[in-house]
Amino acid sequence: MTVTTVITLKINVPFSEWVKSFDSDLGAQRHAEFGIKPLYRGVSKADRSKIVVIHQAPEGAADAFIQKYGEWISSHGVDLSTAEVGEWLEE
Repeated sequence: MTVTTVITLKINVPFSEWVKSFDSDLGAQRHAEFGIKPLYRGVSKADRSKIVVIHQAPEGAADAFIQKYGEWISSHGVDLSTAEVGEWLEE
């Protein structure tokens, strides 16, 4: 089953710095490893420390990705403790 996930998080670096790692070849390889297809990423107009990531992936893939690459994600300025996750299904 494919799940569309909407995640909001806080970052402690400028969005322009964070997005370089998210959009990097290494980021793409790591997403592909888990079958994660990023659809959108952006920064809040009202709060530049808040980002949103929307992706589609097999159920459980996002959790597995975070387990394996959580340190790498955090090293690029993401505060994983602030993650708010919503999962959406197309039925």
